[in-house]
Amino acid sequence: MAITNRALAFASRWFDEATVRRTFEPLIADWQREWQDASPSRRARVSVCGLTAFICAVIVSSPQIARTTAPSSVTNRVASTIARFTLPAAALLTMPFVPSIEPRWVDGMRILFIVPQALTLAFPFAMVAAVDAIRCHEPLPPQVQRAAVVKLGIIAVLLMVSFHGWIVPAANQAWRVKTLPPGMSAPARGVRELTTTQLLNDSSREHYGERTNAGGRAAVIRRELNNRAHLALLPVLLLWFRWGMLDRSRRRWYSPLPSWLVTSLVIAAFFALNFIGINFARSAAVGAAVGVWLPTLGFIAVGLIARWWSRPPLIQQEAP
Repeated sequence: MAITNRALAFASRWFDEATVRRTFEPLIADWQREWQDASPSRRARVSVCGLTAFICAVIVSSPQIARTTAPSSVTNRVASTIARFTLPAAALLTMPFVPSIEPRWVDGMRILFIVPQALTLAFPFAMVAAVDAIRCHEPLPPQVQRAAVVKLGIIAVLLMVSFHGWIVPAANQAWRVKTLPPGMSAPARGVRELTTTQLLNDSSREHYGERTNAGGRAAVIRRELNNRAHLALLPVLLLWFRWGMLDRSRRRWYSPLPSWLVTSLVIAAFFALNFIGINFARSAAVGAAVGVWLPTLGFIAVGLIARWWSRPPLIQQEAP
């Protein structure tokens, strides 16, 4: 059965040898025997029941992934790789604001309010090099590599949600207040200065689609929430994207591409697709929130096509 071979291969990639031998090999062996003994009319039902049992076993065994730890040399290398990309990239993103800063210490401190936004924009693209730091420097068991990348993905999403949801809005509002002329009161918070909780609880969202000022504000809130959501998922998407590239067999000297080149191409593709998506949404008279997801859909499509194109032929295996 092809499905049992794939199930066993999946378990071998995610769990250690002892767990595979103790839990998954007996389960799959029983699944194969039951399928072979069943009549042709019952084999579909046996396949569904076996797959359900396999999924339950994966869920029950999932805490094993959390307990799988990578060597400190790997975690330190991943952290330093992310820092070496994110910090210079964030500094580069703050450069356009430097000319507006007066040469006074108090005024110069305003640049710190730009840093959270710059870090949030740069951080997701460091995931490409982070995958290489996990996989390309020292041999690790597959389950250790995958556990490390899963933990990194969870941490990255939590950081993006926290920064985009609360830290960046507070920094944006502080920047607006610091740029006010003396004596002026603080301006009302715009959509980008509101936390994610405030956006979700904003009463204007109830008027989405109406031709009123509230409806217009609802559309802006909808776009901002979608923008924060797709940026929060971007690190995981790039981890998955780069992981699939490294899984491909080395057919040419350029396959897989080096991480620095992939990162450059991903950044260019992201901003190009983002620009195209937003402008297409405007020209097609649909919500701009639809357009912000085009980079995500584009990366998913390319990743799936690459996996399908380079998948190895399935080798039939005997029942364990």
